[in-house]
Amino acid sequence: MGLDPELSKMFPRDFKNIPFGTDYGEGEDATKNKILESRRLDYLEAELQAVLKEAVANKERPMFTTALITGDCVILDAIHKAGLLDKIPIVFVDTYTLFPETMAFLREVENHYGFKSKVYAAQGCTDQEDYYAKYGRDYWMKDIDEYDKLCKVEPMNRALAEANSDAWINGRRRDHGAERAALPVWEGKKLNALAMWTFEDCWAYCRRHNVPYHPLHDVGFSSMGDMHSTLKVDPKIWFTYGGERSGRFQNLVNKDGSAKTECGIHTEIKADDLKMKA
Repeated sequence: MGLDPELSKMFPRDFKNIPFGTDYGEGEDATKNKILESRRLDYLEAELQAVLKEAVANKERPMFTTALITGDCVILDAIHKAGLLDKIPIVFVDTYTLFPETMAFLREVENHYGFKSKVYAAQGCTDQEDYYAKYGRDYWMKDIDEYDKLCKVEPMNRALAEANSDAWINGRRRDHGAERAALPVWEGKKLNALAMWTFEDCWAYCRRHNVPYHPLHDVGFSSMGDMHSTLKVDPKIWFTYGGERSGRFQNLVNKDGSAKTECGIHTEIKADDLKMKA
Protein backbone atom coordinates (compact mmCIF):
# COMPACT_ATOMS: atom_id res chain seq x y z
CA MET A 1 0.00 0.00 0.00
CA GLY A 2 1.06 3.61 -0.49
CA LEU A 3 2.86 5.59 -3.15
CA ASP A 4 6.05 4.56 -4.88
CA PRO A 5 8.95 6.28 -3.06
CA GLU A 6 10.94 6.95 -6.22
CA LEU A 7 8.00 8.42 -8.14
CA SER A 8 7.03 10.47 -5.10
CA LYS A 9 10.40 12.22 -4.98
CA MET A 10 9.35 14.32 -7.98
CA PHE A 11 5.58 14.00 -7.63
CA PRO A 12 4.58 13.92 -3.94
CA ARG A 13 0.81 13.78 -4.59
CA ASP A 14 0.10 15.74 -1.41
CA PHE A 15 -2.70 17.83 -3.01
CA LYS A 16 -0.75 21.05 -2.43
CA ASN A 17 -0.72 21.87 -6.16
CA ILE A 18 -4.34 20.85 -6.77
CA PRO A 19 -6.72 23.85 -6.96
CA PHE A 20 -10.07 24.12 -5.22
CA GLY A 21 -13.19 24.78 -7.24
CA THR A 22 -15.15 26.57 -4.53
CA ASP A 23 -14.55 29.90 -2.86
CA TYR A 24 -15.68 28.79 0.59
CA GLY A 25 -15.50 32.26 2.10
CA GLU A 26 -14.40 32.85 5.66
CA GLY A 27 -15.57 32.13 9.17
CA GLU A 28 -19.11 30.81 9.50
CA ASP A 29 -19.66 30.93 5.74
CA ALA A 30 -16.68 28.66 5.14
CA THR A 31 -17.83 26.23 7.79
CA LYS A 32 -21.36 25.98 6.41
CA ASN A 33 -20.18 25.65 2.81
CA LYS A 34 -17.80 22.84 3.70
CA ILE A 35 -20.54 21.03 5.61
CA LEU A 36 -22.81 21.24 2.56
CA GLU A 37 -20.02 19.96 0.32
CA SER A 38 -19.44 17.07 2.70
CA ARG A 39 -23.13 16.13 2.66
CA ARG A 40 -23.14 16.17 -1.13
CA LEU A 41 -20.09 13.94 -1.20
CA ASP A 42 -21.72 11.54 1.28
CA TYR A 43 -24.65 11.18 -1.10
CA LEU A 44 -22.47 10.76 -4.20
CA GLU A 45 -20.32 8.13 -2.52
CA ALA A 46 -23.35 6.15 -1.41
CA GLU A 47 -24.83 6.27 -4.91
CA LEU A 48 -21.53 5.20 -6.49
CA GLN A 49 -21.22 2.23 -4.16
CA ALA A 50 -24.84 1.27 -4.86
CA VAL A 51 -24.37 1.47 -8.63
CA LEU A 52 -21.20 -0.66 -8.56
CA LYS A 53 -22.84 -3.27 -6.34
CA GLU A 54 -25.92 -3.31 -8.56
CA ALA A 55 -23.73 -3.90 -11.61
CA VAL A 56 -22.09 -6.89 -9.93
CA ALA A 57 -25.41 -8.25 -8.68
CA ASN A 58 -27.43 -7.83 -11.88
CA LYS A 59 -24.88 -8.07 -14.67
CA GLU A 60 -22.91 -11.17 -15.55
CA ARG A 61 -19.58 -9.75 -16.70
CA PRO A 62 -18.92 -6.16 -15.58
CA MET A 63 -15.51 -4.65 -16.30
CA PHE A 64 -13.89 -1.29 -15.63
CA THR A 65 -11.63 0.53 -18.06
CA THR A 66 -9.30 3.12 -16.59
CA ALA A 67 -7.22 5.87 -18.17
CA LEU A 68 -5.91 6.78 -14.70
CA ILE A 69 -7.38 10.29 -14.74
CA THR A 70 -9.00 11.65 -11.59
CA GLY A 71 -12.51 10.23 -12.06
CA ASP A 72 -11.06 6.82 -12.85
CA CYS A 73 -9.06 6.97 -9.62
CA VAL A 74 -12.32 7.61 -7.78
CA ILE A 75 -13.99 4.58 -9.36
CA LEU A 76 -11.00 2.33 -8.71
CA ASP A 77 -10.92 3.39 -5.07
CA ALA A 78 -14.67 2.82 -4.75
CA ILE A 79 -14.39 -0.65 -6.30
CA HIS A 80 -11.68 -1.45 -3.77
CA LYS A 81 -13.69 -0.09 -0.84
CA ALA A 82 -16.72 -2.12 -1.95
CA GLY A 83 -14.62 -5.31 -1.98
CA LEU A 84 -15.31 -5.86 -5.68
CA LEU A 85 -11.81 -6.01 -7.19
CA ASP A 86 -12.16 -9.78 -7.58
CA LYS A 87 -15.46 -9.35 -9.42
CA ILE A 88 -14.68 -6.41 -11.73
CA PRO A 89 -11.66 -6.83 -14.02
CA ILE A 90 -9.62 -3.66 -14.52
CA VAL A 91 -8.67 -2.95 -18.15
CA PHE A 92 -6.12 -0.45 -19.42
CA VAL A 93 -5.32 0.53 -23.04
CA ASP A 94 -1.69 1.42 -23.71
CA THR A 95 -1.56 3.53 -26.88
CA TYR A 96 2.26 3.40 -26.88
CA THR A 97 2.22 7.21 -26.95
CA LEU A 98 1.32 7.82 -23.30
CA PHE A 99 3.37 9.76 -20.79
CA PRO A 100 5.96 7.55 -19.04
CA GLU A 101 4.43 8.69 -15.76
CA THR A 102 1.12 7.13 -16.78
CA MET A 103 2.63 3.66 -17.08
CA ALA A 104 4.54 4.16 -13.83
CA PHE A 105 1.31 5.20 -12.10
CA LEU A 106 -0.49 2.11 -13.41
CA ARG A 107 2.08 -0.11 -11.67
CA GLU A 108 1.83 2.07 -8.58
CA VAL A 109 -1.95 1.68 -8.20
CA GLU A 110 -1.74 -2.03 -8.98
CA ASN A 111 0.61 -2.39 -6.01
CA HIS A 112 -1.41 -0.01 -3.84
CA TYR A 113 -4.74 -1.79 -4.30
CA GLY A 114 -3.43 -5.28 -4.90
CA PHE A 115 -4.69 -6.12 -8.38
CA LYS A 116 -3.27 -6.76 -11.85
CA SER A 117 -4.79 -4.92 -14.78
CA LYS A 118 -5.41 -6.42 -18.20
CA VAL A 119 -3.42 -4.27 -20.63
CA TYR A 120 -4.39 -4.05 -24.28
CA ALA A 121 -2.52 -2.32 -27.12
CA ALA A 122 -2.27 -2.17 -30.91
CA GLN A 123 -2.91 -5.59 -32.38
CA GLY A 124 0.21 -7.28 -33.73
CA CYS A 125 2.61 -5.14 -31.69
CA THR A 126 4.52 -6.71 -28.83
CA ASP A 127 5.67 -3.46 -27.21
CA GLN A 128 6.33 0.22 -27.85
CA GLU A 129 9.52 -0.37 -29.84
CA ASP A 130 7.75 -2.91 -32.03
CA TYR A 131 4.97 -0.38 -32.62
CA TYR A 132 7.52 2.29 -33.59
CA ALA A 133 9.24 -0.13 -35.97
CA LYS A 134 5.98 -0.99 -37.72
CA TYR A 135 4.17 2.35 -37.72
CA GLY A 136 6.72 5.02 -36.81
CA ARG A 137 6.66 7.53 -33.97
CA ASP A 138 4.35 9.93 -35.82
CA TYR A 139 1.64 7.59 -37.12
CA TRP A 140 -0.94 9.84 -35.48
CA MET A 141 0.17 12.68 -37.78
CA LYS A 142 -0.36 10.62 -40.92
CA ASP A 143 -3.98 9.63 -40.25
CA ILE A 144 -5.48 10.44 -36.88
CA ASP A 145 -8.57 8.26 -37.49
CA GLU A 146 -6.49 5.21 -38.38
CA TYR A 147 -4.22 5.88 -35.42
CA ASP A 148 -7.22 6.05 -33.08
CA LYS A 149 -8.62 2.86 -34.53
CA LEU A 150 -5.33 0.97 -34.25
CA CYS A 151 -4.21 2.20 -30.84
CA LYS A 152 -7.46 2.89 -29.00
CA VAL A 153 -10.72 1.70 -30.53
CA GLU A 154 -9.69 -1.78 -31.69
CA PRO A 155 -7.84 -2.67 -28.47
CA MET A 156 -10.81 -1.54 -26.39
CA ASN A 157 -13.24 -3.41 -28.61
CA ARG A 158 -11.05 -6.51 -28.31
CA ALA A 159 -11.03 -6.21 -24.52
CA LEU A 160 -14.81 -5.95 -24.42
CA ALA A 161 -15.25 -8.84 -26.86
CA GLU A 162 -12.86 -11.17 -25.03
CA ALA A 163 -14.63 -10.49 -21.75
CA ASN A 164 -18.05 -10.61 -23.45
CA SER A 165 -18.85 -7.78 -21.07
CA ASP A 166 -22.42 -6.72 -20.45
CA ALA A 167 -21.51 -3.76 -18.20
CA TRP A 168 -18.66 -1.50 -19.29
CA ILE A 169 -17.92 0.70 -16.30
CA ASN A 170 -16.21 3.93 -17.31
CA GLY A 171 -15.53 7.39 -15.93
CA ARG A 172 -17.25 9.69 -18.43
CA ARG A 173 -19.12 12.63 -16.90
CA ARG A 174 -21.54 15.28 -18.09
CA ASP A 175 -19.26 18.14 -17.13
CA HIS A 176 -16.67 16.88 -19.61
CA GLY A 177 -18.87 18.70 -22.11
CA ALA A 178 -19.24 18.21 -25.88
CA GLU A 179 -20.69 14.77 -26.72
CA ARG A 180 -20.89 13.89 -23.03
CA ALA A 181 -23.14 16.73 -21.90
CA ALA A 182 -26.32 14.65 -21.47
CA LEU A 183 -24.88 11.34 -20.29
CA PRO A 184 -27.08 9.08 -18.15
CA VAL A 185 -25.61 6.66 -15.62
CA TRP A 186 -27.10 3.54 -17.21
CA GLU A 187 -26.62 3.58 -21.01
CA GLY A 188 -27.30 0.18 -22.51
CA LYS A 189 -24.24 -1.92 -21.75
CA LYS A 190 -22.21 1.13 -20.73
CA LEU A 191 -22.25 2.20 -17.12
CA ASN A 192 -21.22 5.83 -16.72
CA ALA A 193 -20.83 5.57 -12.97
CA LEU A 194 -19.80 9.21 -12.44
CA ALA A 195 -22.14 10.80 -14.98
CA MET A 196 -23.69 13.13 -12.40
CA TRP A 197 -20.42 13.99 -10.65
CA THR A 198 -18.26 17.04 -11.35
CA PHE A 199 -14.50 17.32 -11.58
CA GLU A 200 -14.60 19.16 -8.27
CA ASP A 201 -16.54 16.26 -6.71
CA CYS A 202 -13.84 13.87 -7.87
CA TRP A 203 -11.11 15.89 -6.20
CA ALA A 204 -13.18 16.27 -3.03
CA TYR A 205 -13.44 12.48 -2.88
CA CYS A 206 -9.72 12.05 -3.49
CA ARG A 207 -8.88 14.52 -0.74
CA ARG A 208 -11.30 12.90 1.71
CA HIS A 209 -9.85 9.43 1.18
CA ASN A 210 -6.27 10.38 0.29
CA VAL A 211 -6.63 8.58 -3.04
CA PRO A 212 -3.45 8.16 -5.10
CA TYR A 213 -3.67 10.37 -8.19
CA HIS A 214 -1.73 10.72 -11.43
CA PRO A 215 1.71 12.29 -10.90
CA LEU A 216 1.27 14.87 -13.66
CA HIS A 217 -1.61 16.55 -11.87
CA ASP A 218 1.05 17.92 -9.52
CA VAL A 219 2.67 19.85 -12.37
CA GLY A 220 -0.42 21.36 -14.01
CA PHE A 221 -2.08 18.71 -16.14
CA SER A 222 -5.82 18.51 -15.46
CA SER A 223 -6.21 15.42 -17.64
CA MET A 224 -3.78 13.06 -19.33
CA GLY A 225 -3.96 11.41 -22.73
CA ASP A 226 -1.32 10.99 -25.40
CA MET A 227 1.90 12.96 -25.01
CA HIS A 228 1.61 14.52 -28.47
CA SER A 229 -1.80 16.08 -27.88
CA THR A 230 -2.01 16.88 -24.16
CA LEU A 231 -1.09 20.22 -22.59
CA LYS A 232 -1.16 21.69 -19.11
CA VAL A 233 -4.27 23.68 -18.16
CA ASP A 234 -4.46 26.90 -16.16
CA PRO A 235 -5.66 25.89 -12.66
CA LYS A 236 -8.21 28.72 -12.85
CA ILE A 237 -10.23 26.80 -15.44
CA TRP A 238 -9.82 23.24 -14.17
CA PHE A 239 -13.30 23.26 -12.67
CA THR A 240 -15.13 25.22 -15.34
CA TYR A 241 -17.50 23.38 -17.68
CA GLY A 242 -15.34 21.30 -20.02
CA GLY A 243 -12.22 22.69 -18.37
CA GLU A 244 -10.76 19.36 -17.30
CA ARG A 245 -10.38 18.13 -20.88
CA SER A 246 -9.47 21.50 -22.42
CA GLY A 247 -5.83 20.46 -22.63
CA ARG A 248 -6.63 17.28 -24.55
CA PHE A 249 -6.63 16.70 -28.33
CA GLN A 250 -4.58 19.84 -28.90
CA ASN A 251 -4.04 20.74 -32.57
CA LEU A 252 -6.14 17.76 -33.67
CA VAL A 253 -9.14 18.04 -35.98
CA ASN A 254 -11.68 15.63 -37.36
CA LYS A 255 -11.85 15.00 -41.09
CA ASP A 256 -14.74 17.47 -41.37
CA GLY A 257 -12.50 20.18 -39.91
CA SER A 258 -14.21 20.33 -36.51
CA ALA A 259 -12.18 20.31 -33.31
CA LYS A 260 -11.48 16.83 -32.00
CA THR A 261 -12.97 16.08 -28.58
CA GLU A 262 -13.10 12.26 -28.58
CA CYS A 263 -10.62 9.55 -29.50
CA GLY A 264 -13.30 7.23 -30.86
CA ILE A 265 -13.47 4.70 -28.04
CA HIS A 266 -16.91 5.87 -26.92
CA THR A 267 -18.16 7.27 -30.23
CA GLU A 268 -17.23 4.21 -32.28
CA ILE A 269 -18.19 1.48 -29.79
CA LYS A 270 -21.95 1.24 -29.43
CA ALA A 271 -23.67 1.25 -26.05
CA ASP A 272 -26.31 -1.31 -27.01
CA ASP A 273 -23.96 -4.19 -27.86
CA LEU A 274 -20.43 -2.87 -27.13
CA LYS A 275 -19.32 -3.51 -30.70
CA MET A 276 -17.58 -1.23 -33.18
CA LYS A 277 -19.77 0.59 -35.65
CA ALA A 278 -19.77 -1.00 -39.08
